[in-house]
Amino acid sequence: MTDASAAAAKKKSPWWLPIVVIIGALPAVFAIVIFVFILRYGWAHEESRCPFHDVETRVLDEHASVVEDARRCMPEVEEHRWSVVRDGAAPLELGRMPLEEEGVTDGFPWTARIEGGRVVIDVTNEPDGIFTLREPGVDAGTGHTAPDPDDDD
Repeated sequence: MTDASAAAAKKKSPWWLPIVVIIGALPAVFAIVIFVFILRYGWAHEESRCPFHDVETRVLDEHASVVEDARRCMPEVEEHRWSVVRDGAAPLELGRMPLEEEGVTDGFPWTARIEGGRVVIDVTNEPDGIFTLREPGVDAGTGHTAPDPDDDD
């Protein structure tokens, strides 16, 4: 046996190297698990796979109504959204909230009113309190124009 082959036979990796490799790989495995969770959640809530269904429509006046929709894409969460419909125009979504499984039977109590020509919705989400959703003002960067309260047309 030559000196080179004897040295190679004696040279072994340290006993702690596999432990270091496993510990080093854990962040990558953790990142992959998070990525898969995000993809699953995103796919589950894709509109074409899990559409909303009407829950309630409240007419506020002859020009505006509020539509509450809901969907359950995953067993433990139900999502609700509120939209304003004005004179047959496309609905303008004002907000959406997820509801954990424990609160699904109670739903989200909500009220709607018109303030200064704009729709305002107060949604009760216990124990977090009341969330207020407001129709944007004139344009407000959305491209949607709220009616002018002084315009009688």
